Amino acid sequence: MRAWTLKCSVLALCAAGLAACGGGEDDAGATQRTENAAPAPTLRLASVAPMAQVSLQPTDLDFPNPERGFYRFATDPSKITATSLLYVAQEGQRLVYTPGDLSAYRTRNLPASYLSKLDTGFANLRKQGLKAVLRFAYNYPETEADYLNAQDATLSRVKTHIQQLQPVLQRNADVIAVLQGGFIGAWGEWHTSSNNLTTPARKAAVRDALLQALPSQRLLHLRLPADLALWYPTPAALAQALSDAPPPAARIGLHNDCFLASPDDVGTYFAETAAQSQALRTYAQQASAVTGAGGETCEPPEPAQARMACADILREGAAYHMSYLNRDYYEGFFAQWQAGGCMAEVSRRLGYRLELQAVSHSSTAVPGGTLAWSVALANQGWARPLNPRSLALVLVDAQGQATSLPLAGTDLRQATPGEPLLLSGEAALPAALASGSYQVHLAAPDAAAALAGQAAYALRFANADNAVTGVQWQPAQGRLALGSTLTVQ
Repeated sequence: MRAWTLKCSVLALCAAGLAACGGGEDDAGATQRTENAAPAPTLRLASVAPMAQVSLQPTDLDFPNPERGFYRFATDPSKITATSLLYVAQEGQRLVYTPGDLSAYRTRNLPASYLSKLDTGFANLRKQGLKAVLRFAYNYPETEADYLNAQDATLSRVKTHIQQLQPVLQRNADVIAVLQGGFIGAWGEWHTSSNNLTTPARKAAVRDALLQALPSQRLLHLRLPADLALWYPTPAALAQALSDAPPPAARIGLHNDCFLASPDDVGTYFAETAAQSQALRTYAQQASAVTGAGGETCEPPEPAQARMACADILREGAAYHMSYLNRDYYEGFFAQWQAGGCMAEVSRRLGYRLELQAVSHSSTAVPGGTLAWSVALANQGWARPLNPRSLALVLVDAQGQATSLPLAGTDLRQATPGEPLLLSGEAALPAALASGSYQVHLAAPDAAAALAGQAAYALRFANADNAVTGVQWQPAQGRLALGSTLTVQ
């Protein structure tokens, strides 16, 4: 992509069989939030039931996590091989931007051979533990001048292509972190269309086709905040995004492909008046609080007007809830962040960064019974996780066999940046669970069944190992050993 010239702060634990404090949800997770960030809450018992309590310490370690952070620029997804992107994970990233090049198909349907190669490419992403920021477009101009002559397809052809891509997107949604709008105009950035696709009605038609093609729990990120503000004047609420059938406003976020590069981010916030431009910025900040945001910086048209300082990225990265940024473009920004000493912080804070503060669980239980649990954490990143992901307690027996207990009500998209999140509830133990002592681990696996057992797709908590207490991240399993035990009687 290039620049374009359009310019209870204490959580009370209850015994198994009792409702969570402050609410009363049977066999489900109860969630509480405090208004402002606070020190790690102290967990106390509300009954005589024996409980194991785990205290945890934060870490400043920078480590890769799925669906967030800097991404690397890859090739068309149909050309990704089983080893071509191994360097991405080796360099500490888990995201790639993969642009689907449809320039050969502007006037004809997508051939079955291309669709099959897409499936192969996504399978190769899986092998390498990566996910994609995906976009399809009909042109990729090499220079700023070339984009004025860039060609896209007719609306009818675009809709046909999206329908053809729908089964591919559905089958491979597990390794698609987010789909960017694409299709319209130069670089698929929803401007400069050779087929007049930038009218409100035609943009809406492409939007609807893309939402239909995606699973309901996958986000679509579009280029221009003015489009979203026109369609959905009131940004979506978090509860809408967390629902089983989120409305369109809760499924669409923004990608800014000239982040920080000029006073209006090279047309991103272009408006007739300064007040209107500021209103678009306010809208983008509110909307991205739920749906996240990403994109890239770009070469500033007027370098003196770009916001390249550490103070700029740290302020606006948080304000716009940036989840992902292109590490391959534009180097001028990265050089300034390196010189200013904030590059490591930017890398850590892009997207989510979930720091456990305390965990508590029953220390004894019976097969077929329940286990009370509580988790206190804080999101030290700039954004919520983009996609659904929940917690699980994992019980590991003396032979190393693991039993996973999903924790209801723990979708981590609830974790508001800069705020603590308190979760509690009860988990049911299998009736066939053998008696004995189990080591207890905490995990946040990928929501997709195909990836749930793969450590590369597990969320890592921002906590330090502790040799004394036994808290230790286990990279091969993708879970955190808590150093605590459960006795099943």
